Amino acid sequence: MRQLTKPGLKPMTQDPLSSPNPKISVAYARVSSREQALNSHALEQQIARLENAGADLVIYDVQSGKKDDRSGLNRILAMIENGEIFEVIITRIDRLGRRILIIRKCVDVFQNYEVNLRVLDQDIALGNPGGQLMLNLLASLAEMEVAQLSERVHHGNQHRRNKQLACSCRPFAFTTVDERYALDRSPFLCLLEERPANYQDLYQLEMEQLPGLSPAQLGEDCIRIFLETQSVSKAVRGITNKYGIQRSRSKKNGNDKIFHWTPRGLQRWLTNPVLSGHTAYKKRRTLPDGRRQTLPPEQWQIVRDTHPLDRLVTPEQAAQIHQILEYNAHHVGAAFFTADLESEDNFREFSYLRGLVFCAECGAKAITKTKYSKDGQKTYHYYACRHARKGCNNLKGTRKHLIEEELSKYFLRQSQVIIVEPNDTSQVVPKPTEKLKQLEADLANLEKMQMHSPDLERLKENLRQQIQDELNPFSQRSLERKTAQEIIQAGNNLAIWNLLGADERMAVIPRLVGRITVANGLVKSIELKA
Repeated sequence: MRQLTKPGLKPMTQDPLSSPNPKISVAYARVSSREQALNSHALEQQIARLENAGADLVIYDVQSGKKDDRSGLNRILAMIENGEIFEVIITRIDRLGRRILIIRKCVDVFQNYEVNLRVLDQDIALGNPGGQLMLNLLASLAEMEVAQLSERVHHGNQHRRNKQLACSCRPFAFTTVDERYALDRSPFLCLLEERPANYQDLYQLEMEQLPGLSPAQLGEDCIRIFLETQSVSKAVRGITNKYGIQRSRSKKNGNDKIFHWTPRGLQRWLTNPVLSGHTAYKKRRTLPDGRRQTLPPEQWQIVRDTHPLDRLVTPEQAAQIHQILEYNAHHVGAAFFTADLESEDNFREFSYLRGLVFCAECGAKAITKTKYSKDGQKTYHYYACRHARKGCNNLKGTRKHLIEEELSKYFLRQSQVIIVEPNDTSQVVPKPTEKLKQLEADLANLEKMQMHSPDLERLKENLRQQIQDELNPFSQRSLERKTAQEIIQAGNNLAIWNLLGADERMAVIPRLVGRITVANGLVKSIELKA
């Protein structure tokens, strides 16, 4: 809600709500969207007409006419009830609202307080004979116009679905070419350290020579940062710090040339099917009161591979993003992430144990506790029964370091069960797997080939990556392709488990373990997931 005073009038020394001055003439203007206000000059034109019509004060809203909670309109109604207005001026009756109930509510207030309503386009006034009848007729026409517009929009959307065309609202990093989604590779953001000294001259003469990142490049970097941090909030902090982003009230990231993220906005963007090369239709439904409600993703109509050459994430990355978001939503809170952006690990120590540890006595989920040494130099982390001394005899907590050690030993024993015969008690020595031998042989054969081609180089690089994944069984790429049994078998050396970092444990342990029970300082049992 904004207010303007008419140019040329003596400035008011007080707000109209508290002014003892005589009643004034107030005008009301409204547009439905920010784009209308900025791009089409519709709001500016309304205000100019209302000022020329003699309004002492212009109050306007940028909001849908189907909503009755507009701050500007409510401000006018409050001023009327306080006896400060003798006349309300509007350009058209639908500026008050797009529903008959809203218009009638306003008209009732005007009549009850004997305030005249002047409608410029229809040249009618509420106090004139026949004015009430004309207002009711115009209100009905305004509501019918909304219904017809909704019908036209419905048919237009159906046509787009039939032709598999892009939706009118495109996500950040994308544009539309021939009504199809395409990556936006136009210049968008220039970092200060990359800005040339004569950037102002280039901006005026040869803008294409200016260095800068495109929305598509920024989108790829945002995805990379999220996959590294494995947290929406931490990714937003990392992106904000890297690009020096300031807080913005903008709602459409990039489309209005403002680069910004919120945790909720980044999460919705990461899960948008457009990033994977698909197009989603019927994402929202209209409620009986006119409001729009976003449906859950499983109810969307998704057409796959509408723009496969302009996808921002691969199927593997999309699956990884979904897995991270799903796990964080059910198991991980903000307190389980490190606050240090320079840390090699995104998760705090022992975060992977959340939701896995239970009391062996009463079966209740264990709670985490911390104790400090007398000199304050050491910190001990425990899991203890939440019902200790309240009906449960499990009085002694179990150190998290001990649980971690027992897990490593347990996984080593399980890997030996898988790869060693029951009668074989010989020591297990890690050996190259058959798959690793085959990959190395395939790469050696390709290296002998004298020809050079991009396809051959891509094949070599793919083999090298597979070899690295096989050598490091707990890399993210390797884990995505392994079953739980294969992960355990890969950890056939105690050193492998002991050297895992916090992030690697978070990726591995919850996939394998379903339940750990503790009692009186000891680990009683470890149950793998089925």
